[in-house]
Amino acid sequence: MRKAILFILLLMAVSLQAVAHIEVGGNAILLEENNTNKNIDYVYLFADLTEAEFTTADANPVWWRLENGDSTEIARGTNTLYPEDNTGYILHTDNGRITFWVLDYALHKPAIHSIEINSEFEDCCAETELLLEAYLPIMSYQDVLGITHNISHTCEVTYHSLAWNGEEWQDSLCVEKDKPLNTVMRVGAPLQNTHFTISLNQFTPALGLTLDSISSREYEAIAVAAHPTTITTTRGSERENEVERPIEETQLSGSAPLDIYFKANATPNAKYYQWQLLKGNDLIAQRSDAEQRYTFDDYGEYRALYWASNDYCKTDSIEIKISVATSQLLVPNVFTPNGDGNNDEFRVMYKSIIEFHCWVYNRWGKKVFEWSDPAKGWDGTINGRKAAESAYFYVIRAVGADGKRYELKGDINLIRGMR
Repeated sequence: MRKAILFILLLMAVSLQAVAHIEVGGNAILLEENNTNKNIDYVYLFADLTEAEFTTADANPVWWRLENGDSTEIARGTNTLYPEDNTGYILHTDNGRITFWVLDYALHKPAIHSIEINSEFEDCCAETELLLEAYLPIMSYQDVLGITHNISHTCEVTYHSLAWNGEEWQDSLCVEKDKPLNTVMRVGAPLQNTHFTISLNQFTPALGLTLDSISSREYEAIAVAAHPTTITTTRGSERENEVERPIEETQLSGSAPLDIYFKANATPNAKYYQWQLLKGNDLIAQRSDAEQRYTFDDYGEYRALYWASNDYCKTDSIEIKISVATSQLLVPNVFTPNGDGNNDEFRVMYKSIIEFHCWVYNRWGKKVFEWSDPAKGWDGTINGRKAAESAYFYVIRAVGADGKRYELKGDINLIRGMR
């Protein structure tokens, strides 16, 4: 009979879509509202049921208690209900009906007594496992069909770690919100020594209650991280004739010899460093210092791999790609050493040249100048005096980073012209 009445009430709610009017007295918050999938209108959580009450101004109120999908009439004609904990109710009036469940947080509030850190957790380099001694009461409600719905307790975990700001590691406050509260919890592995603090802030701020929190003992960080950076030797003014020479310190491609300084930038708890340089899949260098310098004399595609570690943890491999250009050597046929700053020296245009020598001869075969740095050249003087305008003969022998050998001979015309 009671279930038949409940079914009729449900049909009335669906067909009329009318609700009774109700006022809530006391310190309460809504956990669920108009959740038709769970077949109940409201779930109220009170800080304390001592001053809790529900009132209605609708005519002909009838109050029912819900229990395991059944309903029992508990009051008729009264406008006020003083609820009990963990109990569901139906209010039916001339204006419609409303269903709700009542919970007393004071009777369902969790409590954490201590936090221990699981030192034997296998994945401790990625996460930290916290073991809680805690009281975690079950909090749930039933809908009008008697189906139980659990309300999970959550918390907030805070701790300190390190964050890379692009130049250095700096202190960072980590906040993991809405964590399911269990006796075993996992959070991110910090990169510095810290305490873990768990705060029960799921309902306490909204209810105006004192925030409960507890901290662990200091945890000694074992996880490591690294942010390798590079500094590339850039082209100076003396190398303006070198093609593809890096002009920015962060450039990782260009003409050989390409000189790059590598810095691991690992977290302070790192003890060991491993650095590998590969050309294709071939290992060409391996070192174990936090900072490295390497000069790439051969053309090709390279990969620099870094790892940082301590006695417990190791970072994932961090890859840096480097590209070294093939060689090139171009020789002009004229230069104008007139001091106007334009084409004042006999210089070659080059890239990825690792060996170089040039000799210049006059028309009678006498050597007038020689040099071995491709970035430099002949300024058109002989023993400090201006050379005569004429055609001179050059011989160049060079080797490229790709192994290519250059044997170049030809004429270079010296024309002073006008400024």
